[in-house]
Amino acid sequence: MRRRIRMSAVLVVSLGLGLAGCSGNGDGNSGSGEQAQSVPDRSTSLVVGPIDTEPPTYDYTQANQLAPLILLTYNVVEPLLERMEDGTLEPLLAESYEVSEDGLEYVFKLREATFHDGTDLTADDVIYSLELNRAALNASVSGPLQSVESIEKVDDRTVRVTLSVASQRFIQAMARESGMIIPDGDAEQLAEAPVGTGPFMFEAWEHGVNVTLARFEEYWGELPYFEDITWRFIPDPTAGVNALLAGEVSLIETTRSTVEGMGIDPDAAEGLEPLEQPAQAIFFAFLNAKDPAFADERVRQAIAHAINRDDLGTQAGGTGQGTCMFVNPPTEPWNSDECPYPYDPDRSKELLAEAGAEDLSIGLKYPAGWTDAEILAAQLTDAGITVEQQGISDFPRFIEETESGDYQMGLIGGSQQADAFMCPAAWLTADCMPEVDELLAQADRSTDLDEWADLRRQAVEAQAERAYVIPLFNVQIFHMMSDELEGVKPYRSYVEFDLRGLHWAS
Repeated sequence: MRRRIRMSAVLVVSLGLGLAGCSGNGDGNSGSGEQAQSVPDRSTSLVVGPIDTEPPTYDYTQANQLAPLILLTYNVVEPLLERMEDGTLEPLLAESYEVSEDGLEYVFKLREATFHDGTDLTADDVIYSLELNRAALNASVSGPLQSVESIEKVDDRTVRVTLSVASQRFIQAMARESGMIIPDGDAEQLAEAPVGTGPFMFEAWEHGVNVTLARFEEYWGELPYFEDITWRFIPDPTAGVNALLAGEVSLIETTRSTVEGMGIDPDAAEGLEPLEQPAQAIFFAFLNAKDPAFADERVRQAIAHAINRDDLGTQAGGTGQGTCMFVNPPTEPWNSDECPYPYDPDRSKELLAEAGAEDLSIGLKYPAGWTDAEILAAQLTDAGITVEQQGISDFPRFIEETESGDYQMGLIGGSQQADAFMCPAAWLTADCMPEVDELLAQADRSTDLDEWADLRRQAVEAQAERAYVIPLFNVQIFHMMSDELEGVKPYRSYVEFDLRGLHWAS
């Protein structure tokens, strides 16, 4: 029998990313300039606050948000493969895998593993999970599986996946949510109490407060040090720093500017140390291709020239690295140094004049509270563009309005790649780019990794040139943690916060 866990019915709506748009100050803090007041004991319990965002659901097949995956990936639910720091793919829940020479057939040999409900991992679970993911409403989950022609059971521990066309996107996704495996028939559990094969069980969710994880003693791999981990949601950055100073938590997500605004030097605080990780998250502006205001490419180019991406990334909490290319994260092999529209407000004004749009006025929609939007609006204003800001407090409403085309210009951040804007969906912008789509399709079909990277590089350069999608900055995630805590992975292979290696310093 599968274990069912009762949860409170109250949900807090997530803003989806929680990585930028937050800045703190010293007003009302009780720990300004103080050092950490206590050192963690040597118990096998740990309290952390790695993100400030609570998702409304942990069903990653339905929610187009990062927060569920930050907690679940590798910790609770495991994918078939794991992406390493250098970008290579290694077996994880799959013990090994083979690829046919034409790139159309993948055979996954499963390791001996047990789910948290006590059942053994079998080929049936993998087939069920991949079919579930292929039909997911979340396009980030289902999209990479659209080239799948069949999923077959070879034996209890072997699965064969046959593709209609070779697809690099497919195999890369086997290390992400598209390749995550849950028990056969367990989709209903995902929302409130997901079950996986990871080193931690999803023990309880106190909505608005925390999630409790318990070490899974039957885990197939090396057991983690901590027997239980409390994953707290701390939406106020100043409160998070104060909780760390008081020894209530041992690690928090925050921003450098928040810590410095409280009179604390992040690099010299006794008992604490900073930690930065490049995230698979990119912030970008987008324009509505159905709005006649942007039909003239010179108007789009003027908007792109008006944006100081480096300042935008650093001012909004110090978490961003300015970029002109939609490459996420910037360590991908197809990244490019090209920037068709570098910051040049004078050129922006010239282009508006050439287009007869000197009096350009646009509406900017964004999730309420994002400082990034205020900075962006100020930069556009400096270039002579009138901006009407509209912060929307209800994130699902923001997504609904922008996806339906009820906007002129929008601002958002996420884990998307350039593929998200391919037709026929043409997410957010409604702009079809046949040249970009063809380059991405050719890249996906390539069985040569160098060719794959070169074609993708050409695609993101062409996308940047068109300027309906305007990349702003790649996210750098900033944490403060107890210097007694060790084992934090220095990179993220996707968006996960990996708890597997955490332990107290020896």
